[in-house]
Amino acid sequence: MYTGPRDEEPDERDVELLRQERERREHARRRDALSWKIVAWVMAGALALLSYDSGGAALDAHRAGRPWFYPATVSVGCALGLLVLVAWALRRRL
Repeated sequence: MYTGPRDEEPDERDVELLRQERERREHARRRDALSWKIVAWVMAGALALLSYDSGGAALDAHRAGRPWFYPATVSVGCALGLLVLVAWALRRRL
């Protein structure tokens, strides 16, 4: 099957099909970009909530004399994950 350049000029139907394909790709690109934005916001919210909650649990455990290292580690890890997510979003924006 030869897939090289065509000998004849593209007709109106070919031009219309190519235009529709470009529109489909552009629509899919915009939809995917919006989906990634939504996922990033949900991830940021979840990481912020988990960091806040784990930090509070670590403080409560420390005040009560219970082991507090694990919740503190989770809190710091989530905060670092949130910072990485924010840095990634800012780098993509600029």
